[in-house]
Amino acid sequence: MRALSPLLLLPVLLAGCAKSADNEAVANNATNVASVETFDESDAAPIDNQAGNQGADARLPTDDWVGKWTGPEGLFLDIQPSPDGKPGHYALTNKDNLDRQGDYPGVAEGTTIRFVRDGKDLAIRPGNGDETGFKYLAGKTDCLIVVKGQEGYCR
Repeated sequence: MRALSPLLLLPVLLAGCAKSADNEAVANNATNVASVETFDESDAAPIDNQAGNQGADARLPTDDWVGKWTGPEGLFLDIQPSPDGKPGHYALTNKDNLDRQGDYPGVAEGTTIRFVRDGKDLAIRPGNGDETGFKYLAGKTDCLIVVKGQEGYCR
């Protein structure tokens, strides 16, 4: 019977060793930190911020339009960031004719700002003074067009 005793203890001894090896492996894995290889790709294409990769400081092309734009005879378009602070949202104040001035919410869509005035969906886009249709603005280069040949504003 004494000859069988060491054989009966062998599984118990092996089981104890196996647990300590597992614990050691877990401890070793906990101390290993994954390394990340970085590449310096100076000729890589920039990230397209309009494709959903916008960071807190990402700028839209329409952000450069913030401020007052003037038209003939006291007409104007004033573009301000929206009070809600959402990127690509704007508060528009527009005097588009001699009898009306209104406030409208605007939303950036690509290189335009879309808004609704009198039930019509309109888009503000960049252009030049000749596209406004006003000889007062002809020859200017930094302009925004609402309706080609009828409504535009320049700086």
